[in-house]
Amino acid sequence: MTAAPPLAQPVGRAEPAAPRTPGEAVALLAARRATGALHGPLGVLHLVDGQVAAAESSRAPGLADLLTGCGRIPPEAWAELLHRHGPQGRVAEVLVERQLLTRGELELGHLGTLFDAAYFVLADPAGGTWRFESDARHWLGTVALVDPARLGREVERRRRLLDGIWPWPQLDTAPVRPVEHSRRPSHRPPGRRRRELLDHADGRRTPADLARLLGRSGFGVTADVRRLAAAGLLDAPRHAAPTAIPPATAPERPGGGLHRRVPGATLRSTPAPGFSVPGTPAPGTPDPAAAGAAPTAPTRSDRPPTTAAAHPLTVPDPDIALLTRVRDLLEARL
Repeated sequence: MTAAPPLAQPVGRAEPAAPRTPGEAVALLAARRATGALHGPLGVLHLVDGQVAAAESSRAPGLADLLTGCGRIPPEAWAELLHRHGPQGRVAEVLVERQLLTRGELELGHLGTLFDAAYFVLADPAGGTWRFESDARHWLGTVALVDPARLGREVERRRRLLDGIWPWPQLDTAPVRPVEHSRRPSHRPPGRRRRELLDHADGRRTPADLARLLGRSGFGVTADVRRLAAAGLLDAPRHAAPTAIPPATAPERPGGGLHRRVPGATLRSTPAPGFSVPGTPAPGTPDPAAAGAAPTAPTRSDRPPTTAAAHPLTVPDPDIALLTRVRDLLEARL
């Protein structure tokens, strides 16, 4: 990763090492209480005094996409608002003043799109060139600030959640191609959201395209695409090797009691760190039997859907279930 030159340091103080990842770059800027915009391959993070104030990504719809897409604000009115008040960073203030949004709706919508875009910006494994534009301000203005450490934890949590659903990141950027039998009524997936995805997937639209078309969060669509793949309803891309699938084992019983059983759900999951299943190779150890075999995408018979894949609200972490419900309510409102 290439970042902007480090800021000037006091005489006698060691020069910090150049950041190697987006997360390290944000942490360095946060330590310096920097204000400006960090531009990367997949988007921009806006900082105010070292805190993240906004995020934008080509992989996630922004607040403007959601508000104009659902008809809450006409596109012409939004363009006028952005033209007149964007340069002063007063768009958020004017939205509340004109009673186009309540303060609560503005904060919830802003934070939802911030975390959504920040995931794609910070989780980008490709690296690339990063540039920091000092003192740049976001057109929306300061609505809510997020601690970079908290943002980093949320990015990692979402990454683990996606890998727990279906460890095939190539699906996140490839066109969504339903298999033929997924169109049949007998094979329709449960839930309106995933049925809607299948209805609009034409083999050309990527998850990002579908998110903007449907007015949904980029991460939510990405997660549902992986759930559909786990259920055997999508063609997996064949141009790249899949991520290695960890050995399966029965999950450790979580604190707070047993979770509700979902018909057809599997109890297979990733083993806890430091534990392994007898008879399976340790993580990172190549399987002799598979040596030289051409990699293929995982199929339903290889790894049945996890509990999270079987039902979006039946997950080991109750916080995820709560956030999923809040997300659904927000997207229905916006």
